Amino acid sequence: MNRRDFLLTTISLAGVGFIPGAVAKAATGASLTSYDDVISKAEKLAQRVYSKPQNGLSDFWKTMSVEQFSKIYYNPQKPLWKDSGPFQLQFFHPGGPYFHDTVAINLQNDGKEVEQTIQPGMFWYEGEQPTEKDLDNLQFSGFRVHHQLNSEYYDELISFLGSNYFRVLGMNQQYGLSIRGLAIDTAEPTGEEFPVFQEFWIEKPVANSADDANSVVIMALLDSPSITGAYRFIIQPGENTVIDVEVSLFAREDIQKLGLAPLTSMFLFGENTKGLDDYRSEVHDSDGLMVETSTGEWLWRPLTRRKDLTISSFVDSGTKGFGLSQRDRSFMHYEDLESRYQIRPSIWIEPKEDWGPGHVELVEIPSDLETTDNVVSYWVSDTPLKAGTSHRYGYRLTSYIKSEQWPPTGKTFSTREGPANRAGFAYGHPSDARFFVVEFDSQKLKSIPGGSPVEATFTCQAGKIYDVKAFKNPENNLWRAEFNLKPTDDRPCDLRGFLRLGDEALTETWTYLYTTKYA
Repeated sequence: MNRRDFLLTTISLAGVGFIPGAVAKAATGASLTSYDDVISKAEKLAQRVYSKPQNGLSDFWKTMSVEQFSKIYYNPQKPLWKDSGPFQLQFFHPGGPYFHDTVAINLQNDGKEVEQTIQPGMFWYEGEQPTEKDLDNLQFSGFRVHHQLNSEYYDELISFLGSNYFRVLGMNQQYGLSIRGLAIDTAEPTGEEFPVFQEFWIEKPVANSADDANSVVIMALLDSPSITGAYRFIIQPGENTVIDVEVSLFAREDIQKLGLAPLTSMFLFGENTKGLDDYRSEVHDSDGLMVETSTGEWLWRPLTRRKDLTISSFVDSGTKGFGLSQRDRSFMHYEDLESRYQIRPSIWIEPKEDWGPGHVELVEIPSDLETTDNVVSYWVSDTPLKAGTSHRYGYRLTSYIKSEQWPPTGKTFSTREGPANRAGFAYGHPSDARFFVVEFDSQKLKSIPGGSPVEATFTCQAGKIYDVKAFKNPENNLWRAEFNLKPTDDRPCDLRGFLRLGDEALTETWTYLYTTKYA
């Protein structure tokens, strides 16, 4: 799916004449649905043969072009919960080339539950006008919750749109990578299965309530040919927006590879890759994968643009956390006033309990398009989920810009590589030898004087590392490691390295998969 078509933008349309949306059918208030009720729905649904939900869309909506669909606007004067409370709610219209799946949305307020469909004046249609039949009982393709994140204005906080995708923001952040409820058979030869959130329950927070005003609760029912699931999201907005996620899964069929807490991002080129014909030096929503192992070791894997689909596994038992990060926060490295990659969020996933033996998997997909997500990461258990079985787990998801917590030690600041034989400077190396420059940053590293006996320890599985150096860069006060790599034939080389002072590790472990098969 084209990620730039993933979200519609609300714009001001004052003074422009549009026909309002359809009148919704009256819905009768029902008793509230609890998370246990959603779990029960998912369990019963898994016992039935999968049936793809009917979206109820007329051909008028399905055959719309991107241009026609872009002329449907949400009325910014018609958000729900417009009562000076902490949150507001808006919706996405179905149709166009991508959004044919509709979802049932149930609003819970004052002890009552009401199914929400398109309301009068909620949308404006600039182009060809729909008929009353086209609008009859029309449901949404998704929704978004707004909050006063950065000012008195209600900024977008979280959105659910398409398949089982969602996005979330903290203060001073702009949408970048996406999050999914579940990943099934990603990068497998059999093809990937995309479950769908088919129904939501949204609890309206109580204004002026110390317990509820600072969070919003969303529940979701997931369905697919292989699995069903119940989800509960407790979203707490702030400088770092935090989501506590509870999940109950029920398998219809045996699942070969089940990816938990999946993240999806875009990496086109950066400081460690050759750029395309572009005025910018870097283009990416994330620049690395970070993992905290069960032993407390922190790993950093810079992302890379590949010629071939590449899968990397970080095997562990009881992984403490992982996430895709955007560490480079310098506008000068992007020079993009529209995309503003320097404020794209990083996402950290922290399991609530021991997820057991398994691995964090990183998938890098060949791409030459800025509009395509080509990086996926998730956690995979060594114990596959069999038909008729269930699995419950929880995790905390944090959206942040900078953090001294992840990792709490020296972090990789930049990774650069090029040929060891550099024109006019270095000769005499094997023709396929590579030169690496890795810089590390932390307050402690900055306090260590240049000339101190800081050592760089680097190893590889295939090939030879030589001429390793560690020294303080006087230009930026960072500690730099330099080394050369002689690959073995055309075999991939898994590199690892860190800085130490005596027996003390000063940094996380930098890891890198070198291969000649770059884009």
